[in-house]
Amino acid sequence: MNNAQKRSMISGYAGLPFGEFSQCEPGNIGVLGVPSDVDSGPRSGTSLAPDAVRRMTQQLGTDLPANGRDLGNLDMSGDWSGALVQFVIQMVDHNIIPVILGGASDVALAVLQTLPDLSVVAATPLTRGDVAVRPANTIWVGLNGAQPADVWDQITQRRMTWRTARQLDEEHSDTLDTPERAVLWIDISVIDLGHAAGSVGLNPAGLEPETLVSVIGAMACSWQAIVITGLAPARDTRGMSELVAIETLNAALRNG
Repeated sequence: MNNAQKRSMISGYAGLPFGEFSQCEPGNIGVLGVPSDVDSGPRSGTSLAPDAVRRMTQQLGTDLPANGRDLGNLDMSGDWSGALVQFVIQMVDHNIIPVILGGASDVALAVLQTLPDLSVVAATPLTRGDVAVRPANTIWVGLNGAQPADVWDQITQRRMTWRTARQLDEEHSDTLDTPERAVLWIDISVIDLGHAAGSVGLNPAGLEPETLVSVIGAMACSWQAIVITGLAPARDTRGMSELVAIETLNAALRNG
Protein backbone atom coordinates (compact mmCIF):
# COMPACT_ATOMS: atom_id res chain seq x y z
CA MET A 1 0.00 0.00 0.00
CA ASN A 2 1.51 3.31 -1.03
CA ASN A 3 1.44 6.53 0.97
CA ALA A 4 -0.85 8.30 -1.49
CA GLN A 5 -3.45 5.61 -0.98
CA LYS A 6 -3.20 5.94 2.79
CA ARG A 7 -3.71 9.70 2.57
CA SER A 8 -6.69 9.51 0.19
CA MET A 9 -8.64 6.84 2.08
CA ILE A 10 -9.27 6.59 5.80
CA SER A 11 -10.44 3.01 5.53
CA GLY A 12 -10.30 0.32 2.89
CA TYR A 13 -12.91 -1.67 1.01
CA ALA A 14 -16.29 -1.50 2.80
CA GLY A 15 -14.66 -0.08 5.92
CA LEU A 16 -12.04 -2.78 6.33
CA PRO A 17 -8.87 -1.47 8.00
CA PHE A 18 -5.80 -1.26 5.82
CA GLY A 19 -3.15 -3.71 6.89
CA GLU A 20 -0.95 -6.67 6.06
CA PHE A 21 -2.13 -10.18 5.33
CA SER A 22 -0.26 -11.34 8.46
CA GLN A 23 -2.87 -9.42 10.48
CA CYS A 24 -5.68 -11.56 9.04
CA GLU A 25 -7.03 -14.54 10.94
CA PRO A 26 -7.87 -17.89 9.31
CA GLY A 27 -11.16 -17.58 7.47
CA ASN A 28 -10.76 -13.82 6.95
CA ILE A 29 -10.63 -12.16 3.56
CA GLY A 30 -7.69 -10.17 2.22
CA VAL A 31 -8.74 -7.53 -0.32
CA LEU A 32 -5.96 -6.73 -2.77
CA GLY A 33 -6.16 -4.23 -5.62
CA VAL A 34 -4.27 -5.14 -8.80
CA PRO A 35 -4.56 -2.09 -11.09
CA SER A 36 -3.48 -3.58 -14.39
CA ASP A 37 -4.87 -2.12 -17.61
CA VAL A 38 -5.77 -3.43 -21.04
CA ASP A 39 -2.91 -3.18 -23.52
CA SER A 40 -4.64 -0.95 -26.04
CA GLY A 41 -7.94 0.18 -27.47
CA PRO A 42 -10.60 2.71 -26.54
CA ARG A 43 -11.92 0.81 -23.52
CA SER A 44 -8.88 1.19 -21.28
CA GLY A 45 -9.09 2.42 -17.70
CA THR A 46 -9.24 -0.76 -15.61
CA SER A 47 -6.28 0.45 -13.55
CA LEU A 48 -8.67 2.90 -11.87
CA ALA A 49 -11.08 0.17 -10.76
CA PRO A 50 -9.70 -0.95 -7.36
CA ASP A 51 -9.78 2.51 -5.79
CA ALA A 52 -13.06 3.44 -7.51
CA VAL A 53 -14.76 0.40 -6.01
CA ARG A 54 -13.32 1.20 -2.57
CA ARG A 55 -14.66 4.77 -2.77
CA MET A 56 -18.10 3.52 -3.84
CA THR A 57 -18.32 1.21 -0.80
CA GLN A 58 -17.51 4.16 1.43
CA GLN A 59 -20.15 6.34 -0.22
CA LEU A 60 -22.76 3.60 0.11
CA GLY A 61 -21.76 2.57 3.62
CA THR A 62 -21.51 -1.01 2.39
CA ASP A 63 -21.85 -3.62 5.13
CA LEU A 64 -19.41 -6.40 4.28
CA PRO A 65 -20.47 -9.92 5.41
CA ALA A 66 -16.87 -10.89 6.23
CA ASN A 67 -13.92 -9.82 8.35
CA GLY A 68 -10.37 -9.19 7.25
CA ARG A 69 -8.00 -6.53 5.98
CA ASP A 70 -7.67 -4.36 2.91
CA LEU A 71 -4.13 -5.01 1.72
CA GLY A 72 -3.98 -1.96 -0.54
CA ASN A 73 -2.80 -2.13 -4.14
CA LEU A 74 -0.11 -4.37 -5.54
CA ASP A 75 3.05 -2.66 -6.76
CA MET A 76 2.73 -2.90 -10.54
CA SER A 77 6.40 -2.28 -11.29
CA GLY A 78 8.50 -5.25 -12.33
CA ASP A 79 7.02 -8.75 -12.42
CA TRP A 80 3.67 -7.90 -10.85
CA SER A 81 2.09 -11.13 -12.09
CA GLY A 82 4.71 -13.22 -10.29
CA ALA A 83 4.28 -11.11 -7.17
CA LEU A 84 0.50 -11.65 -7.33
CA VAL A 85 0.97 -15.42 -7.62
CA GLN A 86 3.18 -15.46 -4.51
CA PHE A 87 0.73 -13.25 -2.63
CA VAL A 88 -2.20 -15.56 -3.41
CA ILE A 89 -0.20 -18.66 -2.45
CA GLN A 90 0.68 -17.13 0.92
CA MET A 91 -2.92 -16.18 1.66
CA VAL A 92 -4.36 -19.55 0.65
CA ASP A 93 -1.71 -21.38 2.67
CA HIS A 94 -2.85 -19.41 5.74
CA ASN A 95 -6.55 -20.05 5.04
CA ILE A 96 -7.16 -16.43 4.06
CA ILE A 97 -9.53 -15.84 1.14
CA PRO A 98 -7.97 -13.58 -1.51
CA VAL A 99 -10.45 -11.03 -2.89
CA ILE A 100 -8.69 -9.53 -5.88
CA LEU A 101 -9.91 -6.25 -7.38
CA GLY A 102 -8.60 -5.96 -10.95
CA GLY A 103 -7.62 -4.81 -13.31
CA ALA A 104 -7.78 -6.45 -16.71
CA SER A 105 -8.38 -10.16 -17.34
CA ASP A 106 -4.66 -10.92 -16.98
CA VAL A 107 -5.21 -10.52 -13.23
CA ALA A 108 -7.69 -13.40 -13.20
CA LEU A 109 -5.42 -15.58 -15.31
CA ALA A 110 -2.58 -15.12 -12.83
CA VAL A 111 -4.82 -16.15 -9.93
CA LEU A 112 -6.11 -19.20 -11.82
CA GLN A 113 -2.53 -20.19 -12.59
CA THR A 114 -1.91 -20.23 -8.84
CA LEU A 115 -4.80 -22.63 -8.14
CA PRO A 116 -4.79 -25.05 -11.11
CA ASP A 117 -6.56 -27.92 -9.33
CA LEU A 118 -9.60 -25.92 -8.24
CA SER A 119 -12.75 -25.61 -10.31
CA VAL A 120 -13.67 -22.17 -11.59
CA VAL A 121 -16.98 -20.38 -11.85
CA ALA A 122 -16.38 -17.87 -14.64
CA ALA A 123 -18.97 -15.14 -15.16
CA THR A 124 -17.78 -13.92 -18.56
CA PRO A 125 -19.52 -13.34 -21.89
CA LEU A 126 -16.88 -15.28 -23.85
CA THR A 127 -15.17 -18.57 -23.20
CA ARG A 128 -11.38 -18.69 -23.14
CA GLY A 129 -9.08 -21.47 -24.27
CA ASP A 130 -6.51 -20.79 -21.54
CA VAL A 131 -9.23 -21.37 -18.95
CA ALA A 132 -10.96 -24.31 -20.66
CA VAL A 133 -7.72 -26.33 -20.76
CA ARG A 134 -7.15 -26.15 -16.99
CA PRO A 135 -7.09 -29.55 -15.25
CA ALA A 136 -10.12 -28.69 -13.13
CA ASN A 137 -13.61 -28.05 -14.46
CA THR A 138 -15.04 -24.63 -15.35
CA ILE A 139 -18.65 -23.51 -14.99
CA TRP A 140 -19.45 -20.73 -17.47
CA VAL A 141 -22.06 -18.17 -16.43
CA GLY A 142 -23.62 -15.56 -18.73
CA LEU A 143 -22.17 -16.52 -22.11
CA ASN A 144 -23.34 -14.26 -24.92
CA GLY A 145 -22.68 -14.16 -28.65
CA ALA A 146 -20.53 -16.35 -30.88
CA GLN A 147 -17.93 -18.42 -29.03
CA PRO A 148 -14.51 -19.49 -30.38
CA ALA A 149 -15.11 -22.81 -32.16
CA ASP A 150 -11.98 -24.54 -30.85
CA VAL A 151 -12.76 -23.58 -27.26
CA TRP A 152 -16.37 -24.68 -27.62
CA ASP A 153 -15.16 -28.09 -28.79
CA GLN A 154 -13.15 -28.44 -25.56
CA ILE A 155 -16.12 -27.41 -23.44
CA THR A 156 -18.39 -29.90 -25.20
CA GLN A 157 -15.92 -32.77 -24.98
CA ARG A 158 -15.35 -32.19 -21.27
CA ARG A 159 -19.08 -31.71 -20.65
CA MET A 160 -18.58 -28.43 -18.85
CA THR A 161 -21.63 -26.72 -17.40
CA TRP A 162 -22.63 -23.47 -19.09
CA ARG A 163 -25.53 -21.05 -19.23
CA THR A 164 -26.09 -18.17 -21.58
CA ALA A 165 -27.18 -14.75 -20.40
CA ARG A 166 -30.53 -15.27 -22.11
CA GLN A 167 -31.13 -18.62 -20.42
CA LEU A 168 -30.43 -17.20 -16.97
CA ASP A 169 -32.43 -14.01 -17.50
CA GLU A 170 -35.47 -15.73 -19.02
CA GLU A 171 -35.62 -18.94 -17.00
CA HIS A 172 -35.41 -17.08 -13.70
CA SER A 173 -33.50 -20.06 -12.40
CA ASP A 174 -30.53 -19.35 -10.20
CA THR A 175 -29.63 -22.96 -9.43
CA LEU A 176 -26.41 -24.37 -10.85
CA ASP A 177 -24.55 -27.42 -9.62
CA THR A 178 -21.31 -26.18 -8.12
CA PRO A 179 -18.38 -27.91 -6.44
CA GLU A 180 -17.77 -27.55 -2.72
CA ARG A 181 -14.64 -25.43 -3.33
CA ALA A 182 -13.90 -23.19 -6.30
CA VAL A 183 -12.45 -19.93 -7.56
CA LEU A 184 -14.93 -17.23 -8.59
CA TRP A 185 -14.08 -14.98 -11.52
CA ILE A 186 -16.46 -12.12 -12.26
CA ASP A 187 -15.74 -10.04 -15.34
CA ILE A 188 -18.00 -6.98 -15.42
CA SER A 189 -18.27 -7.35 -19.19
CA VAL A 190 -20.77 -10.16 -18.53
CA ILE A 191 -23.37 -7.49 -17.65
CA ASP A 192 -25.65 -5.92 -20.24
CA LEU A 193 -24.32 -2.68 -21.71
CA GLY A 194 -27.31 -0.71 -20.44
CA HIS A 195 -26.38 -1.51 -16.85
CA ALA A 196 -22.58 -1.52 -17.09
CA ALA A 197 -21.26 1.23 -19.33
CA GLY A 198 -18.01 1.01 -17.40
CA SER A 199 -16.99 -2.40 -18.68
CA VAL A 200 -14.06 -3.11 -20.97
CA GLY A 201 -16.12 -5.30 -23.29
CA LEU A 202 -19.45 -3.77 -24.30
CA ASN A 203 -22.07 -6.51 -24.12
CA PRO A 204 -25.52 -5.83 -25.64
CA ALA A 205 -28.06 -8.40 -24.39
CA GLY A 206 -25.76 -9.40 -21.55
CA LEU A 207 -26.86 -10.49 -18.08
CA GLU A 208 -29.13 -8.34 -15.97
CA PRO A 209 -27.32 -7.26 -12.78
CA GLU A 210 -30.03 -8.78 -10.58
CA THR A 211 -29.61 -12.12 -12.34
CA LEU A 212 -25.87 -12.22 -11.74
CA VAL A 213 -26.26 -11.34 -8.07
CA SER A 214 -28.98 -13.98 -7.66
CA VAL A 215 -27.05 -16.73 -9.44
CA ILE A 216 -23.82 -16.13 -7.53
CA GLY A 217 -25.65 -15.70 -4.24
CA ALA A 218 -27.41 -19.05 -4.67
CA MET A 219 -24.16 -20.99 -5.09
CA ALA A 220 -23.42 -22.92 -1.93
CA CYS A 221 -19.70 -22.95 -2.59
CA SER A 222 -16.67 -22.31 -0.42
CA TRP A 223 -14.84 -19.71 -2.48
CA GLN A 224 -11.08 -20.14 -2.22
CA ALA A 225 -10.45 -16.91 -4.13
CA ILE A 226 -12.60 -14.24 -5.77
CA VAL A 227 -11.44 -12.07 -8.67
CA ILE A 228 -13.21 -9.11 -10.27
CA THR A 229 -11.96 -7.77 -13.60
CA GLY A 230 -13.07 -5.77 -16.62
CA LEU A 231 -14.22 -2.61 -14.85
CA ALA A 232 -13.31 0.78 -16.37
CA PRO A 233 -15.08 3.13 -13.94
CA ALA A 234 -14.38 6.44 -15.68
CA ARG A 235 -16.66 5.33 -18.53
CA ASP A 236 -19.68 4.96 -16.26
CA THR A 237 -20.58 8.34 -14.79
CA ARG A 238 -23.52 6.83 -12.88
CA GLY A 239 -21.33 4.36 -11.03
CA MET A 240 -23.62 1.44 -11.89
CA SER A 241 -20.72 -0.78 -12.94
CA GLU A 242 -19.01 -0.42 -9.56
CA LEU A 243 -22.34 -1.13 -7.85
CA VAL A 244 -22.72 -4.42 -9.75
CA ALA A 245 -19.23 -5.48 -8.67
CA ILE A 246 -19.94 -4.65 -5.02
CA GLU A 247 -23.34 -6.35 -4.87
CA THR A 248 -22.07 -9.51 -6.59
CA LEU A 249 -19.06 -9.73 -4.28
CA ASN A 250 -21.29 -9.34 -1.24
CA ALA A 251 -23.62 -12.06 -2.53
CA ALA A 252 -20.67 -14.43 -2.93
CA LEU A 253 -19.31 -13.72 0.55
CA ARG A 254 -22.68 -14.22 2.25
CA ASN A 255 -22.94 -17.81 1.08
CA GLY A 256 -19.27 -18.61 0.58
